[in-house]
Amino acid sequence: MTVLSYDTSIMKTNTTLDALTSFYKLLANESRLSILLALRDGEDNVAGICGQTGLSQTLVSHQLAVLHRSDVVRSRKDGRRTFYALADKHIDIIVGFALDHLAEKEVHHE
Repeated sequence: MTVLSYDTSIMKTNTTLDALTSFYKLLANESRLSILLALRDGEDNVAGICGQTGLSQTLVSHQLAVLHRSDVVRSRKDGRRTFYALADKHIDIIVGFALDHLAEKEVHHE
């Protein structure tokens, strides 16, 4: 049996665990995940995200605000429109690893 190790100094504080728990709770929302998946293809505005996800404008705007406050997405103004993108490569990697994990599970269950 392989034993996985982790940096115990990171796990010593409840603050780190609380932050990690909050981060994963943020991602544990179907609407927010749909938005993140849409933004993996590059930046877009609310109308474009609505078109990609099928979510309402109100819901997309609200969830983008939640994601923006948590530094998961960033915004850029272009005239009257605001474009959104994943905040950094780490978000893309986290979502990508989750998708890879699910795809791997599907292959093993066939």
